[in-house]
Amino acid sequence: MLSNSTQIEQHNSLVVTTFSDSNLTGLEMQEVVNELTQHMRYDKATEFVLDMGLVEYISSDCLGSLVMFVRDLENMRGRIALANCQPNVAFLFKVTRLDAVFEMFDDIESAKAALD
Repeated sequence: MLSNSTQIEQHNSLVVTTFSDSNLTGLEMQEVVNELTQHMRYDKATEFVLDMGLVEYISSDCLGSLVMFVRDLENMRGRIALANCQPNVAFLFKVTRLDAVFEMFDDIESAKAALD
């Protein structure tokens, strides 16, 4: 079951996920990925934006879950973007070189526009 601190909204093929917790655990991210996978498989979602504006810390398990989701998404010719990353979260994506896998944007609108 998805926690109350995460909001997922779908508009046509676009799904926007907003996190309200400052710390994301692997279990929480796996629940989110499961929900996003359902949108991809059953609701024809192909574009995903993750609003990370309030997230200050994500565990390495979170990164693993996101990478697995990206692999599934690539098979569906979908795309994913991160928006509003806090400096330490952005640094984690850069140091792990996952910034080459996940497009990163300063705001949700820029991320949405890039996926169109």
